[in-house]
Amino acid sequence: MTQHQITQPVDEDQTLSEHQPDWLERLRGHFDAEVHLPADISREFLSTALLWAIEHKVDFGLFHEAGKIIIAHFGGDETYLPSRWSDKRWHIGLEDIESFDPGD
Repeated sequence: MTQHQITQPVDEDQTLSEHQPDWLERLRGHFDAEVHLPADISREFLSTALLWAIEHKVDFGLFHEAGKIIIAHFGGDETYLPSRWSDKRWHIGLEDIESFDPGD
């Protein structure tokens, strides 16, 4: 297993406060879509979702902000990531909802 560490020194304008450093924002900006999960989501669900994404070779970044966990990813990978369905619960993948035709 490869271990990666960020060894970039913190500049005077980059503080370890509530705000993400500029380099972290730039890294997050490389992705074009995000899933915002509540910070209190079960660790079992989060682990399962991340392992599912890894197994399907989804390139993603995991970020944390106050009250939420963010999975940044590239568009088109939504089928392998969590989404909130009409039952108000989190599931992995997109909900298969057939469009309603009032003429039926």
